[in-house]
Amino acid sequence: MIDTAVLWVRAEANIRAGRHADALVHLRHLVEVVDRIDFEYEEWLRAMAESLRALAHWREAAACTAYLGATDVPSADAYSAAVAGVEAGDEGALRGMRLQGIYLARAGHHAAAAQWFSASRMPVHQAIALERAGDDAAASELWQVVMASDDLRDRRYELALAKINYGLCLLRMKHERARTALAEATTAVEEVADWFETEGLRERAFDCYQLLARIGSEAGAFENVAEGYLNSVRILRNDGLKLDALRLYEALVTLARRAGEHHAAAGILREAADYCTRAALPYADDLRLRSAEAWVKTAAEAQTAAHPLQMVENAYLAAAEGFASVRAYRQVVEVYGRLASLELPTKARERYRRLVDRLGNEQQDAPRPVPVPEFLKQLPEYEEVWYVDLAEWELDGDPGLIAAGVMADRRFPDFVRRHALLLVLDLERRAGQAPAVDIIRRLESIRAYPVIAALERLYLSPDATIREAVAAAMGSLRFKRSFSLVGQALRDDDGSVREAAAASTTRLVFPHAFEPLRRIFSSRDLPDAEKGRTAAVRAIGKINTAPALEFLCDRLRENDKVFAELALHALRELTNSELLPYLRHQVELVPPAYRAVLEDTARRLERRMR
Repeated sequence: MIDTAVLWVRAEANIRAGRHADALVHLRHLVEVVDRIDFEYEEWLRAMAESLRALAHWREAAACTAYLGATDVPSADAYSAAVAGVEAGDEGALRGMRLQGIYLARAGHHAAAAQWFSASRMPVHQAIALERAGDDAAASELWQVVMASDDLRDRRYELALAKINYGLCLLRMKHERARTALAEATTAVEEVADWFETEGLRERAFDCYQLLARIGSEAGAFENVAEGYLNSVRILRNDGLKLDALRLYEALVTLARRAGEHHAAAGILREAADYCTRAALPYADDLRLRSAEAWVKTAAEAQTAAHPLQMVENAYLAAAEGFASVRAYRQVVEVYGRLASLELPTKARERYRRLVDRLGNEQQDAPRPVPVPEFLKQLPEYEEVWYVDLAEWELDGDPGLIAAGVMADRRFPDFVRRHALLLVLDLERRAGQAPAVDIIRRLESIRAYPVIAALERLYLSPDATIREAVAAAMGSLRFKRSFSLVGQALRDDDGSVREAAAASTTRLVFPHAFEPLRRIFSSRDLPDAEKGRTAAVRAIGKINTAPALEFLCDRLRENDKVFAELALHALRELTNSELLPYLRHQVELVPPAYRAVLEDTARRLERRMR
């Protein structure tokens, strides 16, 4: 165990004596202790940056400063010296400029970052920095260069992203070509989304549909917003992510109201209500009531705008139906009263008056139904994939640059940023020549989504030892994208790689993992099929959701001895009391030999609820 107090005393003494090389030995040990409170860790880093600068280790010092959020724009002389090194073919200088550009961008110095990215030949990062600096004219020109690049010729997704950014730059500039450019971008994104869905890459298709929504939001085209959100909802529903799907329904309702599309809001609320009924969520009546209220608003606005009376009548009738479905009979009477006052044909008005008379004025509404929680009504914040995925493509899986971006981004937790800093410092100290297995271990420790791209690149190695290390690391990265690499590793030619991938599969346990795990279990092309499928069942058994419970019970019904035993073990370990109604339902649906286990688990969950 490291005695940090002793190390810090020795480091301080060496710094005061001007022995920065000796101080650095102790400080390097200290910064490895990533679980310390902020002020203590940052004090170590400030001292380390001081020693690194004294020893002219500029890039390591810049990394420490970037972690501390204290990156300043370098002087003109420093920039000129760095450019001279790049022009002379110095790879270290090129790498240093790229790192400095990332630090400047994360610190908000976007104009300066664009300059450094330009000199270090990173046009995508430069264009993004120019956009953030408000220079849409220069950014649009650069996006045109990027789109014309041969590197994007066979990259349909990245090309579509570049087209989006180009079109939105023109839109902000109020350029006459903006609408045409955005139409081309929309078509490109729709085609890529269709391709992703065809290939079974639903997560990537989800990103595309969010892009469509973003285009519509920026351009004021609600039809694109609706297309993007409704397709996103469809993917979430298919993956069994009920609350996430409902959150997007609510977001779309909010956006529809902001756009004055009350007719659309009413229809979306009704669709969401029907979904809640099917998904056994308790919010269906609330959504039906709000749908009816939206229809009333639609009818009133149509009447004010002098739209055809048939449209007004249809909206009021939809409202009456919605109110009646939730027993809000007083409001049903009010709606029929409004219909009777319209300039409709005589027979229609008389019919509505008779309905009002028949229902009477003494009707009362049922109590307000269970509302959708407020946290589900907040607009979701998604990653800026139109920037992030293009930037990832340009970084080309470089571990140091990816880690630098994570380390300098204060949105990540400190624990994550500190591990990223350690990788950056390690690579700079070794001049970028660290062993691949060491890099993989550092990447695994970071446990942030961006490092998956670096691991994907490392997995392309012909060295099975490196591929095995990557496969083993993926179990620590609990993201749906991880399954793409795990799936490749489960089919690797080397048995040790497949073994590591199976072990990682058992560790990828989180609610969104169910569908990818189910696909692994259903695969029939795995070289070690039993190991892969067993790992998938073990992982699903720990998820504790209704779809996972049904999957486990399916294994009992199939009565395959190996998988049935795994399912029984998982059922005995269930901890989610909310699964109790589903568990009781399954008792009569599994073979008699297994019912006692389900009954025992149900009784245990009942006791937990008391």
